[in-house]
Amino acid sequence: MHNVDLKSLQVFATLLKECNVTRTAQQLHMTQSAVSHTLGRLRELFRDPLFVSAGRGMVSTPRALELAEPLRRALDAIEALVRPVEAFDPASFDGVFHIATTDYIGFILLPILVKRLSEVAPGVELSIKPLKPQDDLLALKNNEIDLVLWNEETATPNFYVRKLFSDRLKAIVRVGHPEIDGSLSLEQFQAGRHLRISSHHGAVKEAVNGLYEKYGVRSKTSVTVPHFLLAYRLVAESNLIGTIAELTARRIVKELPLQVLEPPVEEARFTVSLVWHERRHTDPAHRWLRGEIAAAAEVIREEQAQWATPLHCPPLHER
Repeated sequence: MHNVDLKSLQVFATLLKECNVTRTAQQLHMTQSAVSHTLGRLRELFRDPLFVSAGRGMVSTPRALELAEPLRRALDAIEALVRPVEAFDPASFDGVFHIATTDYIGFILLPILVKRLSEVAPGVELSIKPLKPQDDLLALKNNEIDLVLWNEETATPNFYVRKLFSDRLKAIVRVGHPEIDGSLSLEQFQAGRHLRISSHHGAVKEAVNGLYEKYGVRSKTSVTVPHFLLAYRLVAESNLIGTIAELTARRIVKELPLQVLEPPVEEARFTVSLVWHERRHTDPAHRWLRGEIAAAAEVIREEQAQWATPLHCPPLHER
């Protein structure tokens, strides 16, 4: 590639406009000799006179006129490249962010996030898509989605990960269950009939799968449903055993007659994280949204810090 600097391109563009060395020098705060010297290097670079004398000024050659449009585009691109990043104003932003996540994470995080955004950025639209772990990293790379919320804890090349909050599994059965009353033994956990959720990709599903695999309850699944709200309603109205994240348990136990119990196994914890591609890392709007999601996650962590006592369940019905 030929060695050409930005100043030389500016001299070329100004000469095209002014067709006069003196006025070009004045506009660019250069000496006339410096402009003349630059013009000599441009003539050598493009192997063309570019400008020829005509009275007290100059006229552009056909080659110079041919280069005018590519030169303009190049200078515009350089200006955009070095232009200072303007401060992001969420109040005036009008756009859509596409986020892939699970219904569990959406249930816990989105109410807090939507409330925050409605107050500071009413023009923002969130488009929430079902999590597809096998596809979502590629979708991030291709700019088809903006963010992924799931249980990724380490960043693969070209991606960033920010941990948001952690949670742990609880067991649930209905109030008035004929065999389980206030506690759950390993024998009951292994022998009971379980309800599972097929669409829980990510944090909860992986934790549940690992738990069931370890303690031999894979063959004890009686019902599999696609949505967690349906699942917990079915548990509340049957003798099935379900597995639930504690953050969810503390919300739905106020609405459904459920016993929320410690699993009779070692504690299964998992982390929810924010994942994005490096191409969006410095984008002002994207960076702002990541900050808002992190702030919503901080509210969740503050909630967890106030859990001084175990989760209380509703009184059991008479059998």
